[in-house]
Amino acid sequence: MTGPSLIRRLTLALLLAGGLAGPAAALDKPRDFNPPMPEQVPNFRAQTRDVLIELASYAKKRDPHFQILLRNGVELLAKGDWEEQWDALHDPAGTNFYRRLPPRAVYRPLVKLLDGLVIDGLYCGKQAFDQPLEAALKARRADDAVIDRDKKLGVIRPPLPTEMGPFSNDPAVELRRAAEIQEKIERIERQRRILYAVDAMRAENRVLLSVESCTGPAAAAALRAGARDHVVPYLTASGRLDEGPKTHPPGENSAETTSLGAVRAWLPLLRSDRFGDKGAFVDAVAGDNDDLVVIDVAQRAQGVTKDDLTRMKFKKMGPRRMVFAVLPIGRAYDWRWYWQKGWDVGNPAYLFAHDAAPGSYIVDLANGEWKALLGKYLAAVMDLGFDGVMFDDVDTYLWFEELMPIDH
Repeated sequence: MTGPSLIRRLTLALLLAGGLAGPAAALDKPRDFNPPMPEQVPNFRAQTRDVLIELASYAKKRDPHFQILLRNGVELLAKGDWEEQWDALHDPAGTNFYRRLPPRAVYRPLVKLLDGLVIDGLYCGKQAFDQPLEAALKARRADDAVIDRDKKLGVIRPPLPTEMGPFSNDPAVELRRAAEIQEKIERIERQRRILYAVDAMRAENRVLLSVESCTGPAAAAALRAGARDHVVPYLTASGRLDEGPKTHPPGENSAETTSLGAVRAWLPLLRSDRFGDKGAFVDAVAGDNDDLVVIDVAQRAQGVTKDDLTRMKFKKMGPRRMVFAVLPIGRAYDWRWYWQKGWDVGNPAYLFAHDAAPGSYIVDLANGEWKALLGKYLAAVMDLGFDGVMFDDVDTYLWFEELMPIDH
C-alpha cells in the first residue's frame, strides 16, 4: 500500500466515523460537566485495557513478530487502589469477592501482549527515582508484605506514610509546608504505581525504555542509571518529541537490530512539522543511527510510502534497524493529517472534550466508531510494513477519573 492510499483509506474511515453519528452535546470545558453518581461511573481503566488488548491481539495474530510498545499507562498493568475502590462500590456486599483480582495483581492478558514499556521521567523530573530500580522494587515488596500481614491481623494502614500537621502558627509557612508534603506524597504514589508496572513487565522479561527531559550532568546521570537498571533512555533537552536525530546518539552501535531486546539507542520522533516536507523528514531519519525510531505515519498530508519506510529501516552506517508507528489511543489532534474542517467537541461524537494543550482533544474510548477507526489505523500501519507500534496517549483514564470521582 502506498502512502497516498494509506492517507485516503484512513481519511475515508474518519469521515465515515464522523458522519454517521449526529453531534453530541458540546463539552467545551470540564467544569460544564455534571458528573454521574459514583456507582454509575465506568471503569475507565478496564475500558482502555480492553481496547489495547483487542488491538494487540489482532496485531499478534496477524504477525507474531510485530512488536508492541506501551507508553506510560502504568496503572493498566497492575490492579491499583482506584479499581479496588470501584469494585467495592459496585459490589458492596462482596457477592463477587472471589472473582475479583486481589490488590496489585497483574493484568496478564495485557502484559503478555506487550513487548516493552516506555515510561516518561524515570530519571529526570519530579517522579524520578533516586535509587536503583531493583532497590526500589525490593523496598516496595517489603512494605507491601508488612501491609498484607497487618491486614490479616485486622490493621488497615495506607500504603504511603502520611505526615500530619500543624507545622507552624504562620499561615504562609503552614501552606508552604502542606504543599511540600502533598508534592512528596504525589511523587511517592506515582513511583509506587510505576514500580508495580516495572515488576509486572520484568517478570515477563519485557523491555523498558524511558523518555527523559534533562541536560548536562543530569542527562549523563540518567544514561548511567539506565545502563545500571537495564533501561534505554531517550534524552531530550526541550521535552518535545519532534527533535531531529543526533549525529551520534548515546548507545550508538553498528549491530543489526530487529528486536526490542537488542535496542541500545532509540528516537521517538512523534511530530515532523519542523522538517518542512516529507523528503527532508525521511532524509533525517535515514541519516540517523538509532536502533529504533518511532514516527507518525504521515508528514503533514504526505503519507510515508513503503519505499520511504525501507530507507528508514537502515541506519546511516548500514545495518538494519526497526521503525515503529505511533498510535495515539485516547487523544485526537487538530494538527494531524486526518483532521477535518469543522470538527470540534461533540462532532464527531468521540471528541469528548478539549484537552489542556491547544489542538488536543480527549477521546471517548467507549465510542465504537473511534475503536473501529483505531483498528483500521493499525491494519493500515501493518500493511505499510512497520516493524511495530507504540500505543501512546493511553492514560486519559486519569483525566476521566478526575472528572468523575467515585469518592465524593
